[in-house]
Amino acid sequence: MIRSVGTMLMRNLTARLVILLMLALMLITGTTDYLRLSRERERLVNQAQQDLRIFAETLAVAVRQNIRRGRTTDELRELLDEILARPGLVAVAIFDPTGQVIAATIAPGTAEAAADEPVLQSLGTRRPVAAMVESGDTRILRHIQPFRWPGGKSAAIEVRHTLANAERDFRRAVQENIVSRLLVLAAFVLSIYALTRWNISRPIRSLIAGARAIGHGDLSQRIESARRDEIGQLAEEFNRMASNLQDANAELLRQAEERLRLEQEVQQAQKMATVGMLAAKVAHEIGTPLNVISGRAEVLSRTLAPERAERRHLDVIAGQIERITGIIRTLLDYTRPKRPNVRPEQLPPILKRVGALLADRGARRDVRIELELPPDLPAVLADPDQLQQLLLNLLLNAVDASPPGAVIRVTTGSGPQLPGEERAVVVRGKADRPCLEVHLLDSGKGMSAEELERAFEPFFSTKGGGKGTGLGLSIVEEIVRGHRGEIEIRSVPGRGTEAILRLPLAAAPGLPDAVPPAEAAGHA
Repeated sequence: MIRSVGTMLMRNLTARLVILLMLALMLITGTTDYLRLSRERERLVNQAQQDLRIFAETLAVAVRQNIRRGRTTDELRELLDEILARPGLVAVAIFDPTGQVIAATIAPGTAEAAADEPVLQSLGTRRPVAAMVESGDTRILRHIQPFRWPGGKSAAIEVRHTLANAERDFRRAVQENIVSRLLVLAAFVLSIYALTRWNISRPIRSLIAGARAIGHGDLSQRIESARRDEIGQLAEEFNRMASNLQDANAELLRQAEERLRLEQEVQQAQKMATVGMLAAKVAHEIGTPLNVISGRAEVLSRTLAPERAERRHLDVIAGQIERITGIIRTLLDYTRPKRPNVRPEQLPPILKRVGALLADRGARRDVRIELELPPDLPAVLADPDQLQQLLLNLLLNAVDASPPGAVIRVTTGSGPQLPGEERAVVVRGKADRPCLEVHLLDSGKGMSAEELERAFEPFFSTKGGGKGTGLGLSIVEEIVRGHRGEIEIRSVPGRGTEAILRLPLAAAPGLPDAVPPAEAAGHA
């Protein structure tokens, strides 16, 4: 609907422009032509009057000579009949000094000759008199020329000439001019219409399409125009507006992401406070009974011989007590993370130690860990103990998620390496300096977008009941934030998970070689 309205408006704009130009041209050229033709008609009338005057003077001389020779009235009438054959003449009359018509020749449809006021005026003043009279739908020129009558008195001859032919020629000229003008106007209108559609309508349609695209949210829309006129300036202003909108939208998105990150950090801090209170209470309420149970089990263990069957039960009790104590210690470490003591560290030795720690667990599940690291890997700024704990948690999750016979790859590079288009992604932390990207890829069942969104929540686990505390990734996030790094997890359900760890480089151009421990801890 918007497109049809825009097209209609554009067509109306072109039509209005063409119609206005046509009307203006018709008004100007019509007025000019009418004035020109009117002047031409007046010139022809003046020329006819001059010709009629000369003819009347010549005729008066001839009539005077014929009267002196004694020509009769009939002979004079015959002379006038011959004269009336001249084109345009409609009446010739001869008046004696008393104003009586002595001879006249009148064309059909023309008023009879009579001694009216112009004739009497010419006889009285002995001067020629010219006049123009209306006769039906045409005009007639009259010229009354006095001449000397025998005896010294003044007689007159009247000649009438019709302007019907001139009027007819004038009307024909007007009609021909109108037709030719209409043809010229038609050609002009077609030219203006074509030029308008090409030079104005087309760029305006581009502007409409660009505005429609921006209205639909495509802020990358730009209009290509090499023109330097007003339309070109309008296109430049449109592109500048679109660029400003795009920058403002990007800034709004950045601010929204920053607010979301801050909200997540506040929520994480609140969760940690809650977990800290819970851990302290659990440690206080469970620690003392566990110590009593552990002490009694140890006393009983010393009193029993090694070959007694009851000794095996006591060992199980001691092992479970140690497991509960480890869980409580993990809670306390999570809620009270220590400040990282960062220094330049090489990543391969730490990864090899972690691989050795997980060798037995991997062997039991028939899962291998392969390190695909280049020999010239740069050093990173890290606390080796915390970095080892971070990598241990990530690789432990990968081992537990991998099926028998799987291979866990640890490599470096730029950009994600997990294949598949339906990836769910979650990012924690924010790297604010050049980093080394470490990729840990497994081929497990993966996680859905909903599971991945909750992956860093405390006590959330996809391993099932009794197989994990759900604090591994929460501890990973705290360690990454403490190192001013970033952790990104990508997962494809049914195909595996990729953890991308970004750790700050120890030697980055334009940056100090190390981050002070206090500053790193303050970022945690």
